[in-house]
Amino acid sequence: MDKEIIYKRSRKDIAIYLILSIIGDLGAIYAIQVNSLIVGLIGLIAFGCYTIYLIVRLISPDVLLQVNKKGIKTKYTKGEYLSWNDISEIYIDNDEYKDRPVDVIAIKIKKEDEKGKSIKFPKVKYKVRGDYNVNLQYSNGNLEVAYNEIKEFYKNNIK
Repeated sequence: MDKEIIYKRSRKDIAIYLILSIIGDLGAIYAIQVNSLIVGLIGLIAFGCYTIYLIVRLISPDVLLQVNKKGIKTKYTKGEYLSWNDISEIYIDNDEYKDRPVDVIAIKIKKEDEKGKSIKFPKVKYKVRGDYNVNLQYSNGNLEVAYNEIKEFYKNNIK
């Protein structure tokens, strides 16, 4: 079996949202009890659907980053793998996320004149936006560890 690196969304993070959604469900039930039927039913339907969605995500968390011999797949690549031949650089970048800075793994795609060159793994860059930025803030892993794992995987399996 081929070696693979997978980072999924943290179950702890999902559980916190699930607790908040259940509180919303209870609030909607209370609204029905105090004769606010329409508000209660709308809230119960909305929070109930979200609760079911979160339970499914708790059982099977989203994959944020997947690395194997085919390439790199992130939640931003729409289920497609970025081929190793199409990637020019992978680095840690400081990006804006919800109006605050956060470190991300940035993936830059090769231009037409760069075909055949190997992938560069430079030091941390700031404000140099990659074509795909992967935020592992809500995952079950560490950004620097993930970056080093990708670098080692490329060195050992692809290059």
